[in-house]
Amino acid sequence: MKQQGKAYGFLGLDAGDAIADGRAFVKRYGWTWPSIADPQRILSRRFGANSQPAILLIDAQGRFVAGFQGRGTPARWNDLKRKLRSP
Repeated sequence: MKQQGKAYGFLGLDAGDAIADGRAFVKRYGWTWPSIADPQRILSRRFGANSQPAILLIDAQGRFVAGFQGRGTPARWNDLKRKLRSP
């Protein structure tokens, strides 16, 4: 996907679940993007994702740019879109 010339993608992070349960969830909901198993919540802790769902914007160097936890409000999604557009 592209937003004003910047490439980005989606990645699921299955935090705290058994690997088989995470795979079943992805299959049940028809996700087409990659999903990473994080049963010990190592990546979740690294990025401060303490609850689910957590929406995180991570740059190409693996740095946290922006994000939120819980259900997304229009204001939260608009903030992420602004971050994608910024240099």
